[in-house]
Amino acid sequence: MKTLDELYQQMLKRAADGKPIGVEGEPRLIDCLAHPDDHPLVWRVKPCLCPPDEPHGCEEACDWGAIKRGPEGVEVDDSQCVGCQACVDACKLDNLKTRKDIIPVVQDLHDYDGPIYAMVAPAVAGQFGPNVTMGKLRTAFKRLGFTGMLEVAVFADILTLKEALEFDRNIQSEDQFQLTSCCCPMWIAMIKKLYHQLLPNVPGSVSPMIAGGRTVKALHPKAKTVFIGPCLAKKAERNEPDLVGAVDHVLTYQEVKDFFSVTDIDLESLPEDNVPHASEAGISYAYAGGVAEAVTTTVHQLDPDRKVDIKTRKADGVPACKAMINDILEGNRDGNFFEGMGCIGGCVGGPRAIIKKEDGKANVQAYGKQAFSRTPMENPYVIELLKKLGFPTVEEFLENSHLYDRHFD
Repeated sequence: MKTLDELYQQMLKRAADGKPIGVEGEPRLIDCLAHPDDHPLVWRVKPCLCPPDEPHGCEEACDWGAIKRGPEGVEVDDSQCVGCQACVDACKLDNLKTRKDIIPVVQDLHDYDGPIYAMVAPAVAGQFGPNVTMGKLRTAFKRLGFTGMLEVAVFADILTLKEALEFDRNIQSEDQFQLTSCCCPMWIAMIKKLYHQLLPNVPGSVSPMIAGGRTVKALHPKAKTVFIGPCLAKKAERNEPDLVGAVDHVLTYQEVKDFFSVTDIDLESLPEDNVPHASEAGISYAYAGGVAEAVTTTVHQLDPDRKVDIKTRKADGVPACKAMINDILEGNRDGNFFEGMGCIGGCVGGPRAIIKKEDGKANVQAYGKQAFSRTPMENPYVIELLKKLGFPTVEEFLENSHLYDRHFD
């Protein structure tokens, strides 16, 4: 019987060639690959052989209560799973695999008659090789059939402005504080599931991924959007009830690398297609501390003389995030703007990053230094984009548009 990986490679190649994806193999695994939306974020590919009367490593690794025991062993409760991948890493028998969404995307590129945009996460710099620039990537995506490639960092710019303006408006005394709502779905899931009492301190904003998808669809109603990043949790975020529809598919860098491989695209040899839009601040969302840095700089630009200065604190990795939140609840805040990222190192340390997090951060910082603007306040493309959406100023957009709003229960 073919393994999941063997079926995946065979079906991906057939889809890339425009052929029917029907192959011989276990029907359940084939259906997982062909229709991933009908299945959980984590797939059990073989029967569970762990002793039923002993704790399972996957259960102990899961902080969210998403691992359940069924007749054939463990199952993943998609309603509780946030996509941290801890269970997959903990399974000593390699029985758990993360979801793959690339095959329906390839089929859309062949069959869909509307535009399809690739939206790359800020952590993308250097993921496909040290000599693969953003311009070469844009060329590659167009050769695969995408209408274009957008950098999600530009939507991080807009959300930086949104969070900075909300901080400037809401934090007027030393006892007030704000938790960032940007970027990390594991951070938000942690607050919603475990620390619900802190939700009033979280601004009602979507992530840059959702902001990008909503913007594309506001400007191009027939468009489909495909987010590409290092994170399984983004696949869970896409399906949250209040966010459904913004992003049609979420792929990891590894899935895209596989697509480049089966289509024999030599990334380094491609011509440049450069369309830089993001500021250094938006690009910095890729690593731990980047959101806090971006918001701090923007708050200072908005009101350099404000009486209550912004004091940031960050945590990366689930244990560190929990420790920081517990400090807040115990009154040991030592800050008024808190950034949390579920992965150590931030998005560059995501479970589906291709390169080491240290190299990823260095690549992102180097790319950020090439940006034509340092902050969203200095970024003319932000104003240009908002004008396309019908808002002449950032302030008017934030006051009168609900495009990037989110209402936490």
